[in-house]
Amino acid sequence: MNMVIFTLVLAAFLGYFANTIYGRFQVLTKVKPAMLFDRIPERIQAVLVYAFGQKKFVIGEQPAGWMHFFIFWGFTILGVQVIHMFARAYIDDFYLPLMSPALLGGPYLLLKDLMQLAVLFWIGVALYRWAISHPARLYGYAPAEDKLRGHSHWEAFLILSFIGTIMITGYLYDGGRLVYLAGHELTEKERFWQPISRIVASILSPLGNDGARFVSNLGWWGHNLVILTFLNLLPLAKHFHVITSIPNVFFKKLEPAGALSKQDLENATTFGTSYINQFTWKQVLDMYSCTECGRCSSQCPATYSGKELAPRQLMLNLRDYLYTHQDDVLKAQADGAEGLTIGENIVGENLIHDGVLWACTTCRACEEACPVLIEYVDKIVDMRRHLVQEESRFPAELTRTFKGMETQGNPWGVDAATRGDWAEGLEIPTLAEKPDAEYLYYVGCAGSFDDRNKRTTIALSQVLKQAGVDFAILGGEEPCNGETARRIGNEYLFQSMAQAAVEVINGYKVKKILTNCPHCFNTLKNEYPQFGGNYDVVHATEFVKQLIAEGKIEFNRNGSQAITYHDSCYLGRYNDIFEAPRDILSTIPGVQLREMERNRRTGMCCGAGGGRMWMEEEPTQRVNTRRVEQALETNPDVVAVACPYCMTMIDDGIKGKGLEEKVRALDVMELVASSMKS
Repeated sequence: MNMVIFTLVLAAFLGYFANTIYGRFQVLTKVKPAMLFDRIPERIQAVLVYAFGQKKFVIGEQPAGWMHFFIFWGFTILGVQVIHMFARAYIDDFYLPLMSPALLGGPYLLLKDLMQLAVLFWIGVALYRWAISHPARLYGYAPAEDKLRGHSHWEAFLILSFIGTIMITGYLYDGGRLVYLAGHELTEKERFWQPISRIVASILSPLGNDGARFVSNLGWWGHNLVILTFLNLLPLAKHFHVITSIPNVFFKKLEPAGALSKQDLENATTFGTSYINQFTWKQVLDMYSCTECGRCSSQCPATYSGKELAPRQLMLNLRDYLYTHQDDVLKAQADGAEGLTIGENIVGENLIHDGVLWACTTCRACEEACPVLIEYVDKIVDMRRHLVQEESRFPAELTRTFKGMETQGNPWGVDAATRGDWAEGLEIPTLAEKPDAEYLYYVGCAGSFDDRNKRTTIALSQVLKQAGVDFAILGGEEPCNGETARRIGNEYLFQSMAQAAVEVINGYKVKKILTNCPHCFNTLKNEYPQFGGNYDVVHATEFVKQLIAEGKIEFNRNGSQAITYHDSCYLGRYNDIFEAPRDILSTIPGVQLREMERNRRTGMCCGAGGGRMWMEEEPTQRVNTRRVEQALETNPDVVAVACPYCMTMIDDGIKGKGLEEKVRALDVMELVASSMKS
């Protein structure tokens, strides 16, 4: 009778689950395609490191990281027992090889027994965090973020109670069996390998064999029913990531982090993303995989400074809207529709407000923090592309930026003919004069037109000349690489500028490029290959570090100074260059290097990326002010940077604090030039 009832229950629960999952999977097949089935070994490695190795949790916020690690592995290890207990509905003395103490099961039974206890402990920690300590990350960083979600986190308590029930009923099942099957050879071996279950058995012993059998059966039914209920709850709630996170990690972006997708402008009928079914299936999988943990928002500079953007809220709004319109997506595609009018235009007042998209600095702090490798920047830029190229709707101040790039080839709008004026009298050759130079020093717009950053450009030139580097510049021929236009969403302008730049650089048969601007560095290195620009691109900090190691640069001792280094997002998180600037600073005599609390991969953006350099900002919401405040906590004499955009933002932040007489913002190259022996 029990077997018949369980079979009916199992069929009902699994059938409902299969139907739900099939609908979710069908959506993936109906939205835009994405070719992500290449480089399989690298994808498997990512799964091992980030999914099974739980890398982002182990090195992240504690104790939450270890809590998730043990709960994840507790479920994974207990998966064998789940199958085992299902099978015993049909064969009472069934043993999987890994569960049989007569075969391989002894060590596994011990691990399972102890892991159940560990999971119960960490559930207690989780309940404490949700019910008592209330970490801000769990309850939302953005203003009224949870109010927008419209829920009270009941789901977290329900899921934790489910997990706890699964652990407890497992002990009851095993402990009861140890009582009523006492004396059996295999049962005695199980007793030896299950110390916690043995304690439970001693508690149940006074009930006698019949009582222990009843408790064991109760544990069996409770365990299996909760498992099946939990299984069907997963696709309907945030814990869908239990199913989708491993595939999401497997299909992670393997191209350089700094490379945005190239849009086919000639054949496109739409530009960017404005309807829910215009996202790719990988972007939809990202929505499915959000754990609602809030790590993204806790690291976001826009959220931190009080702007409308909160990455978690952005992802959840998209996900919930998708769930609401899932049937519409499937029906429209089945009818052969283009899919351009499914639901509403999600960009604007209906769902994702313009202010949310324009607040993003594209710093990727959210992506760095996400434990399941969700990609946010590509979605935001895709929606910006729609705003700029289809709606012509963007902050008014960007009109001047676009005009400057279109007419003068730089976002400052300065006369292009003056691009090389900074080099007058410095005896620096141009490629036209020295076409066989080993390195092209690509200065960039900031280093060519901004007065403050020209000092950095000159400093690097002095360092290169002192070290005897064979280099030349393009001078007035140097084109803007267009990075700003692409991040803002003006893909058409970017592509026209990129193609023109590649034509100029390739015309000189350049192979090696040196630059001090991380934005130029990232674009030339990671995005120009999309347009036939394949170069060996090196950042100045890496290059100068090598020159120092080779003994081509030596330093004088100029007294001591306390320096804190600010990581550029486009140099650090985008291109993994964290140590080169620090190694240079540590080499300069008298430097006391002091780290900010947020440094390297968790470093906070200066606020200039993603085109924010050219947008107005409310005085109370300035990211650069908050970053300067973090720097000042180290009591520095100098805030060192390795990016012209960071220089502008940090310098302005220091001046805004009225501390320019006490604290200076200097580029690493300026510090090298002022300290080296002539």
